[in-house]
Amino acid sequence: MSEATEPVTLIATFRAADGQDSKISRLIAAYGEVVRNEPGNVFFEIYTDRDDGQAFVIIERYQNEQAFQQHLEGDEGKVFNDQLSPLVEGEGSELQFLRVAS
Repeated sequence: MSEATEPVTLIATFRAADGQDSKISRLIAAYGEVVRNEPGNVFFEIYTDRDDGQAFVIIERYQNEQAFQQHLEGDEGKVFNDQLSPLVEGEGSELQFLRVAS
């Protein structure tokens, strides 16, 4: 399977600024609905750390690189990131891209 055809799977992690976790939860839930309806999205799962409700983890998968690039180019993502940015600590999400181990 080539990089162009293999699924794109990633984990995004970020930490809510003090007192912003509820606002982020609402924002990300709404955005999750949008992403799940994008062509090529396989899943978009939202978690918080079991012991720390301010630590968010999103696991997402796209059918292939083209579907992921279409996701990145969507206007909804830009709006979401602009809204999220002032609500989180640091520079925003840390991304980890995964590959199925063979």
